[in-house]
Amino acid sequence: MKNSIPMLAAMIAMTTSFLTGCSSTSSSTSSSSSPAQTESASSSAQTPTTSLAQSPTSAPEQTTASTASTTSANKSVATCQTQHLTLTQGRVGVAAGSTYVTYYLQNHGSGTCSMLGYPGVSLLFANGSVIQHPATRDRTAYSPVQLKAGQRAQFVVRTVDGSIPGTGCSTSWKTAAVRVYPPNQTTSIQQPSTIAACELTVGPVSAG
Repeated sequence: MKNSIPMLAAMIAMTTSFLTGCSSTSSSTSSSSSPAQTESASSSAQTPTTSLAQSPTSAPEQTTASTASTTSANKSVATCQTQHLTLTQGRVGVAAGSTYVTYYLQNHGSGTCSMLGYPGVSLLFANGSVIQHPATRDRTAYSPVQLKAGQRAQFVVRTVDGSIPGTGCSTSWKTAAVRVYPPNQTTSIQQPSTIAACELTVGPVSAG
């Protein structure tokens, strides 16, 4: 009996030591896993910071496009409006049964404007009706004309001698006025005229 007591004490001591060791290992394992969890949490916490830093990169592109559009708009030139133009008759020439009359459209506005193409031209009776028909275009090539304040463009109207047989015109037609629609305008300019009307043709505006 006395011999069994020391053996029992030794077994208790060994069991206690074994349990202590298991507890220490479990604690160590638990401690070693903690930094990994902390890094994962730290990594996920940094993700929004990266996203916020990248999001504004498209803003400069939008600003550049807007600036380019504004610059382009500033370079454009407005079409010359009838209310900013005055009409005057210039030189008159006669050749081979035709009369050529030069007219001028002057820009009296405050800024630069542009015109392109043919004006609409008619010669009128005293009652305001059109003599024969409005001028037909002579198919001359044309290009834009820019007029600064005070500058003018010109165009030429051709009329045939009404006494020539086969024209279908009459020398009895008496012109009282000329009516001109500047290119691409729906408002006309009218002034007195005595130019004989017969088979009118008109050329495009050009620099005057």
